[in-house]
Amino acid sequence: MDGLELFADWAWARHHNEWSWYIRPLIIIGFCIAAWFRKPVIIFMLAIFFPISAIIFPAPQNPKSYVVEFLKAERDMLEALSPLEMVGFAILVVAFLFILATALWQRSFWLGVLIANMGGFMKLLFGYLVWGDTGAIALWPTIVTALVFNMAMFAFWHFTRLKSRLAPSQRIPKR
Repeated sequence: MDGLELFADWAWARHHNEWSWYIRPLIIIGFCIAAWFRKPVIIFMLAIFFPISAIIFPAPQNPKSYVVEFLKAERDMLEALSPLEMVGFAILVVAFLFILATALWQRSFWLGVLIANMGGFMKLLFGYLVWGDTGAIALWPTIVTALVFNMAMFAFWHFTRLKSRLAPSQRIPKR
């Protein structure tokens, strides 16, 4: 077994930690806010952290059976991709993040929220169409992600609208 295979096995074991699934909404929320405030370095750092987040938590001692089942199907699918298909898959993810950031950078807030939600829905739909019941395992994490994301983005939208309505003397000063 070469070093790349060892790394892949180590990373895959860590991806079985469900926290690596549930941290994603926080990354996407931060990514969207950075795009809104036009912070390219933060956008780039969060885009890089997005895939890395799958391996930052330790491998669970006893991963849940549904997690093992889902990730086995996901790994089988990824390993079946040709190098060209793998590049296409990576380009698709980068394109999604680019389109999301562009919408928010251009101050199209609700379009950005729609794009983010459509990305989650398309991933869920793809998983269900490709893996059937195994793909449906992602339903709960996708719903939690959508709820957290949409509540946070609505709160952000509300706060920014409220802040813009205040007279300059009522605003919290910038540091």
